[in-house]
Amino acid sequence: MNAELENLQATIKRKYSFKYKPECSESFKTDIKESQIIPLTIEVLKILEWPVVFKDKNSVEAKIKANWNKLTEKITITKKVSGRIEVHSKTVKGGNFTDFGRNSKRTGLFILLFKKLATEYNESGKLVELETELEQQDSWADYEIPTELPKPKESVKPNVTLSIIGGLIIAILFGYFVAFLSVYFIYIIGIYEFCIGIGIGYLFGEVLKKTNYVEFKSIQFMVGGMLIIMFITSQFTAYKWMISENNIPGIGFFEFIEMQLEHGLTLKDLNTRWIGLTLSWLFQIVFPYFLAIAKIAGTTANFIIEKIPEEVLEYTIYLFDMGKLESEVRAELSQKGWKKRSDQDDVFQAIAEISAFQQMNRE
Repeated sequence: MNAELENLQATIKRKYSFKYKPECSESFKTDIKESQIIPLTIEVLKILEWPVVFKDKNSVEAKIKANWNKLTEKITITKKVSGRIEVHSKTVKGGNFTDFGRNSKRTGLFILLFKKLATEYNESGKLVELETELEQQDSWADYEIPTELPKPKESVKPNVTLSIIGGLIIAILFGYFVAFLSVYFIYIIGIYEFCIGIGIGYLFGEVLKKTNYVEFKSIQFMVGGMLIIMFITSQFTAYKWMISENNIPGIGFFEFIEMQLEHGLTLKDLNTRWIGLTLSWLFQIVFPYFLAIAKIAGTTANFIIEKIPEEVLEYTIYLFDMGKLESEVRAELSQKGWKKRSDQDDVFQAIAEISAFQQMNRE
């Protein structure tokens, strides 16, 4: 933010909000044309360097960087009737319970800059330019309909068997790794689970790309099974190593588990007994599971999108924006070389993933 904007913001009085997710709403009235409100709103957000994450005919949403340089604040500008505009700012991440007036500073700065530019741009004629520019963007006025499209990429048939085998190998390897850390090093709860979740998510995501398997519901069950197999492998391997190195014959695997439960989990001087140990075992499975799923979801989504050439995605989105039905879009794609229904389904799935990314970015 430049010095002029900082001086403008300094004139705004703070209004404190005390909530789990602090927020602030203000409204004001403008005399510019209704069709110029959204274009000018986008221009104001651009000057403030608040990236737009969503826009339609009546509202614009943007994110703002706060602590740790992350986009944790959100501002929504909504066009109402009779030239009235509502500005709503909120902290996306909860738990702060107060914003120390930051949201009111944000809404106030937007309103002051909007009013300032409305006057200046109205006199200079730039408001009309912004309105025309946005109309052209939304109407696909500059889009040239392609005479042909890149051909579909040859892809292997989805192979669930190889996916399961790859997942099984990864689970067993991680099981040995966890056992090694448990027996020969200090097991740090939380850090190891984090590394395990990210590691399994990355490796299994690469396996799924090779096998072209992206059925997410089945993948969730696979990952759950992988974590259970990893846990059993780690326990059994640790059992074998401890029996061998301590020369303790005659103790079975289930007796080994029972001995661990009887000993319990000790945190510093506190023995949490079998309950604490059981909860730690569950944590070793559940926490990495969600991390792995999140990693795999991103990997597979990018894979689905990257399979489709950009020109095909753009053309398909154009057709839908022009009000074409799915059957009509399929017919258009077929005329341009995308004849297989499976290839067309891949295009639709890629667009769905793009939409999901955009929706997630709004949250």
